[in-house]
Amino acid sequence: MAENTEVSLHFSDYWRVIKNRWPIIAIIFVLVVGTTFFYARSLPKIYSSSALVKVSTDENKQMNFMEASGPNFNQIDFQTEFEIIQSKKILWPVIQEQQIDVLWAQEAGVPVEEIRKDEEGLLRRFQGSVQVTPARNTKLIEISVFYTDPEKARDWANAIAQYYTKYRVDEIVGDKGGGLKVVEEELEKQRKSVAEANQKLQDLRKLYDIDEQTTSPGRSATVTLEELELQRKEVMLMQEKADLLARRVRMEKIRKLGNDDLVSALGPLGYDDAVLSTLRQNLIQSQQQVENLQKQGFAANHPKMLAALALVEKIKEQLDKQLTGIRAGLEIDYSSQESKTASIEAEVQSLTKKVREKRSLGVREVDEAKRNLVTQESLLEITNARYTQLKLESKIAIEPVEIVSEAEIRRNPVKPNVKLYVMLSVAVGLVLGVSLTFFIEYLDTSVKSLDDVEKYLNTSVVGVIPQGINTLNLEGPDSPNAEAYRILRAKIDLQATEKGATTLTVVSGGPGEGKTTTLFNLAYVCAYSGISTLIIDTDFRRHSLNSVLGIDNQQGLADFLLGYGPLHQYIRNTDIPNLQIMTAGKLPPQCMGALSPAKMSEIIETLRPHYEVIMFDSPPILGISDAAVIVHEVDMTLLVIQHRRYPRNISWRAKKVVEEVQGRFTGVVLNKVHLRSDDSYYYYTSYYGYNSYYEDNGSRKKAKQNAKVNKQRLEKTSQQDKKLHHDSESSSSDRY
Repeated sequence: MAENTEVSLHFSDYWRVIKNRWPIIAIIFVLVVGTTFFYARSLPKIYSSSALVKVSTDENKQMNFMEASGPNFNQIDFQTEFEIIQSKKILWPVIQEQQIDVLWAQEAGVPVEEIRKDEEGLLRRFQGSVQVTPARNTKLIEISVFYTDPEKARDWANAIAQYYTKYRVDEIVGDKGGGLKVVEEELEKQRKSVAEANQKLQDLRKLYDIDEQTTSPGRSATVTLEELELQRKEVMLMQEKADLLARRVRMEKIRKLGNDDLVSALGPLGYDDAVLSTLRQNLIQSQQQVENLQKQGFAANHPKMLAALALVEKIKEQLDKQLTGIRAGLEIDYSSQESKTASIEAEVQSLTKKVREKRSLGVREVDEAKRNLVTQESLLEITNARYTQLKLESKIAIEPVEIVSEAEIRRNPVKPNVKLYVMLSVAVGLVLGVSLTFFIEYLDTSVKSLDDVEKYLNTSVVGVIPQGINTLNLEGPDSPNAEAYRILRAKIDLQATEKGATTLTVVSGGPGEGKTTTLFNLAYVCAYSGISTLIIDTDFRRHSLNSVLGIDNQQGLADFLLGYGPLHQYIRNTDIPNLQIMTAGKLPPQCMGALSPAKMSEIIETLRPHYEVIMFDSPPILGISDAAVIVHEVDMTLLVIQHRRYPRNISWRAKKVVEEVQGRFTGVVLNKVHLRSDDSYYYYTSYYGYNSYYEDNGSRKKAKQNAKVNKQRLEKTSQQDKKLHHDSESSSSDRY
């Protein structure tokens, strides 16, 4: 079968698909919305409680000897604070303080020790219930906790805010970083150095019995170039040692900082690195992307989520490598300063040695002790000033974080959002229903329109029969349904020829497509239009014309084929003028092939001169030989296709069989068309707009009465036919 797969669709075609299959859309829509609604209602209610904190940007986060205060926060600083709030150093103390592990162990019905074994899992679960969000263009941070108990959510949110505030205060005053402690240790060392230098000077004076008042003027008067250079180098050494002390304090601080804190501390320490800033920005963007994917509902093993997490890990590795390099650089810088100080100190020692050679042993030693004392006292003064400053700062009331509003109990749950779920399910249900409808329509290969007939069968439609039409003898001659068959009669031109009657048969590809009803109603309108018509039932297996007319099937065509009488003997009159019928009769199973081409030709040639139209009701043409014999002998063959029932392959093969037996194919009758869903057939059946005409002249009332009488008669005849059929089976077995 050659099919053209290219189809041009219009909006009306899509609308027709939706209108034809709206029950599927309705069922899917109701299922999706109903399931979503009840599922959302069954989910546990989650309550939210939020504490609002204000982060101060005027205090220095890290201490150093270079600046008195740090720069204002930027977006990176706020992102750092978000990570700190959600880090283990803040959340783990809250878990222990609020006994969250005990609560969750009770809820799970397991021992607390088993919960505490998996610290990482416990922390991740708590992190999942915490959300930190900034207020746009402000210094405010909202700390939200989500839990099934509104009171617990409030307590946990307040505990996180309070512990974060305490952490920031401790960080600034030095309890966390150790800055004040390091300076205090250096101050004690320097005091010991001054005391030792002073004691050494006094010991030398006693040893050499030197009076400073008598020796100083003389020493001042005999100052040499080496002594001047020595004084300059000693001043330089003092400055370098002071700088080395500052670097030592900074390095002690840096060595105790983790990578996250080091990132935040580099700016205040005066260290700017473009690569580090870029990596920090990229890390924030990647983490935000992961959060967005989590909010959108992507699972942890989703390809997009895996790619985003991999990118975060990669940037973290790059950031760690960069920080490792920075640490190494700072260590090298500190080592370089130590080397520089040691070099200057070596020069001072060398100059001191030269000066000693030019002075007496006692004077040289006393002068050296005095210079060392002055140096140590200067270093003590610098260290003491720094210690006093840090100690004063630690006593000042510092508020780096201010709790603007504490968390409160909220009785309205934030999850599940039933309204949102239902709204989304409405859209999903419609999309899914429409998609399934078009998928089913795509799988449906039945004949759905006139275009399908013309496209796949390469023939024309000569008749369109609406759905729900009964046999016209039940509806009456004035029924509006008869108009469809009058149109069919006019299109196929059932006029008698010079030979006599026009012979016609109606076939179908499968059973139940309405070929018998179509043939009878066509004969009915022909008879009422004054055309002498004969119907011959050749369907020996499922004969039904006798039931339509309410007559018995004791004798008929089968008796003629078996030679029990002449042909005209089995022709019977009906209540319909100009219409006669020859029933199928009873043909034994072993004689089902009695209808041969010769017999069929004999029947037509015998009856043709006496009628204008002869119609043969045949069995389905696929799989039964009688239909092929009839099609070969008659003048016209109509193919009945039930609308939207069988695959179009069956109809195509039925037409192919007609052509193979050299039948004269007339056209297709599209049967049982649902006009309300397939409004494209309106112009083929527009006679329904004239129903008022029949109602005005009272003919519809008469047609209903006739239909009722005919129905009763049909029921009575059917009962008689069943009884006669039972009797005939026994008699036919004796006869044959």
